[in-house]
Amino acid sequence: MNSLKPIAVNVSIPLFISLAFGSMVFYEAKIPKIIFSLVPYLFYAISALILWVSWHFNRNRFIFIIIPLLLIHIGFEYLNPKMATDLFLYSSMFYPIHLLIFLSLKERGLFSIWGILKIGFFVVELAVVLYFVIYPNADFIAVLKMKLFALSFYPLEDLCMAIAIFVVFVMSILVMFNKYILYNSSFLVIAVTFYMGLYFIKIPFAYKLSLLAIGVIIFILLIRESYRLAFYDELTALPGRRALVEDMAKLGMKYSLAMIDIDHFKKFNDTYGHDTGDEVLKMVASKLADVGGGGKAYRYGGEEFVLLFPSREVDESYTHTDMLRDIIEKSPFKVRNKQSSKTIYINISSGIVQKSSKDKDPFAVMKRADDALYKAKKAGRNQVVKA
Repeated sequence: MNSLKPIAVNVSIPLFISLAFGSMVFYEAKIPKIIFSLVPYLFYAISALILWVSWHFNRNRFIFIIIPLLLIHIGFEYLNPKMATDLFLYSSMFYPIHLLIFLSLKERGLFSIWGILKIGFFVVELAVVLYFVIYPNADFIAVLKMKLFALSFYPLEDLCMAIAIFVVFVMSILVMFNKYILYNSSFLVIAVTFYMGLYFIKIPFAYKLSLLAIGVIIFILLIRESYRLAFYDELTALPGRRALVEDMAKLGMKYSLAMIDIDHFKKFNDTYGHDTGDEVLKMVASKLADVGGGGKAYRYGGEEFVLLFPSREVDESYTHTDMLRDIIEKSPFKVRNKQSSKTIYINISSGIVQKSSKDKDPFAVMKRADDALYKAKKAGRNQVVKA
């Protein structure tokens, strides 16, 4: 289960955007009308930006998310009232499921086999909705409008609310238990914002502002995803070397730094395989991520990690580093592969130093920490050496 802090952080950003735009609906009288008149054009502009960035960074999931919203908006604006009403019904039921499907699918090249299958699915989906909007089927619409609850959720139908409960529930579970909190939290808020826009559709500008809010959420998600790809290690989810270099450039005159290495990791890889080795790296990273004392963990490369303690004396940092070493040493790791299935224990060694007046830059500090790590290895491993 994901800890509450990353859940709260990742949910709060898209939620703040949604609430900010939602508040404009209720303070309409105090906002200049020209602002509301620009909302559709802003939505078109940010949609075009999302399409370009998604294409450029090979994040085609967002292409399939934003195009339906554009088509829904155009349909509401230009279809006759009867067709627009039918489109409202289909959109309220099918788009959230569409969101959930494309949240679940992995990113692939748009013109790879999987990408072409996605395009095919989207085209079929679009054709079906378009067909029933142009050629309405009274029996099918009656099924979609079936009564399921005692309460009325007008203008949303009961089946729509049942789908909403299902989609929001599944997305909430993903937020709590799936590692891709960044995506899952944003998509959860997108789904809720979409429903709110349709529920308050009779309030002036409500659904237009909801679409704009979703566009902004998606664009911010793209930016955050680009940052994550640039600065975070994909395997361990820790900040990577580039993030470490950036953070080291911001350090003051007092800080401590620990270099950490997994003991006998090459032998472990040779014995159990690289897939199991990757699991070891993830386990160790998850423990290091919980470092106390104001420290922050980074994956430096291979089986090496760095702990950075801004504004901390080496003695305090040593205590927290040695606590992590002890926690990792006592944490059982279950090896499950074709060769064996057993429980083993992982050890780490570390060298930790504090910046001194002789160090020209943070890399000199890192070099001294690396020398201290070498001493820990030479002294028998599974220990922290302070220099």
